[in-house]
Amino acid sequence: MGITFFDNTKEFVFDFLHDNQSDIITLTGNGYMIQAFGKCFYYGYEFSENVPGNLRTEFIKYLKFTGGLKNNPDLTDFIKRAVDNLHKKVNLYDYDLVVMPESSSEVNDYTMRYIYRFAQPNLQEMQLVKALPSIKTKADEELCAEIRKQNILIIDDVTTSGSTLNEILRTLRILNEDNKITIFSLIGRKDLMADSFV
Repeated sequence: MGITFFDNTKEFVFDFLHDNQSDIITLTGNGYMIQAFGKCFYYGYEFSENVPGNLRTEFIKYLKFTGGLKNNPDLTDFIKRAVDNLHKKVNLYDYDLVVMPESSSEVNDYTMRYIYRFAQPNLQEMQLVKALPSIKTKADEELCAEIRKQNILIIDDVTTSGSTLNEILRTLRILNEDNKITIFSLIGRKDLMADSFV
């Protein structure tokens, strides 16, 4: 499965049945260990090595800012295939809590709705990104208690610098030392694994 960009028409063409040498992005499903945390990071897709930066940027804009995601079967199938592939690797039934960055996108929202096919995890927007919550209310206490005892899946649409996900992971690890924490990014970069998560 891949996506080709046709320069003459300036359009992205999805082919869910074949891989081509001209594909700019491919389904991976590979996991990468984050040594500092001992947990896995899964990407749905990765750009091909020879794809120029401007074309990567154009596809990310197309993915994140195309209006009416529900009415675009290519993009919704694009998301579904990545989540299905993730489920084969990690078994989504094993997760109790799903966390998204506070500045969520339509892609994240659709990904979350599709994950609900597998289970009914509790969804949280990640307001703990920069620091632990100051525990002032009963709701704060309950959220921290949930994080401490549950397996957590963190989802995000596109990983560029990795800084937001790194902060989320650090915060969650303070609260949850033993349970499973997995990060899933619809599109990611392998080179982030070397130095971004330390």
